[in-house]
Amino acid sequence: MKPFIFFIALFFSFLILPSQACVLKMGYRTTARLPNIEANPSNKGVYHDLYSEAAKRIGCKLEIYRLPKKRILRDLGRGTLDFYPGLTFREERSLYIHFFANGLPSANIGLTRVDEPEIKSFYDLKGKVVLRAYGGASIDADKYGVTLKTPPELSFEKAIDFILNKQAYFYEDEIGTLSYYLKDHPRASELKFHINCCAGLSELTVGFSRESPHLKEEINLNYDAQKPLAYNNFPTRLAKRSTAYRFQQVLHELKEEGYTDQLFKKYYGISIHEILSNQ
Repeated sequence: MKPFIFFIALFFSFLILPSQACVLKMGYRTTARLPNIEANPSNKGVYHDLYSEAAKRIGCKLEIYRLPKKRILRDLGRGTLDFYPGLTFREERSLYIHFFANGLPSANIGLTRVDEPEIKSFYDLKGKVVLRAYGGASIDADKYGVTLKTPPELSFEKAIDFILNKQAYFYEDEIGTLSYYLKDHPRASELKFHINCCAGLSELTVGFSRESPHLKEEINLNYDAQKPLAYNNFPTRLAKRSTAYRFQQVLHELKEEGYTDQLFKKYYGISIHEILSNQ
């Protein structure tokens, strides 16, 4: 009787093993970056909601590790962490990290008062005062005929006040940062985003460890060696048999379903789809 009970127990252990074994380890730096992620141990935010849902849909569990960024990059190189939720493609990183889109928007956008005309390039700013933070996005003042204003200790709140009080015409920053700070601003209706002023919208990318046990690669037949390396122009692609491929695919599905845009609107207060529809 005992051997039979052992066999049954072993059989059911194999049935539940795949879901237990599929754990995706996400690493993020120790500091909070709202609303993407709160401080440890909460970890709540856009990243938690998006990647938990994606992991669940492919039968995996998400685990989040908070470490200094240099250590995270080291662990991604070793494969002891699987991915970083929002990482910019760089050629040197691509030696040990595979990049793919997560569906969230990435772009620098412009901010003006609401009654200003649409700005499609920096040439539309000729003769205007452009606000710039120290270390912020650069602009060739002579080329575009603008006047740069760089106040000391420029915070996002102060930048918004400069624009509203007509002390500057235009301010450029990352779309998530601007929209988050404007979400509950009492004068948000007096301000306007300019999506196409500064190279346009692109997608934020996941950095997935090439040493992860969940990642397999194959030759990318669509790679064009005549073009610069990029997350969407790389010599290898994810193999369909890998968990990383299924993870990539479900992130794309979440975007197509509108889940990702709804998530962005929930946390940032704007819908990318609605903004683009009004362009």
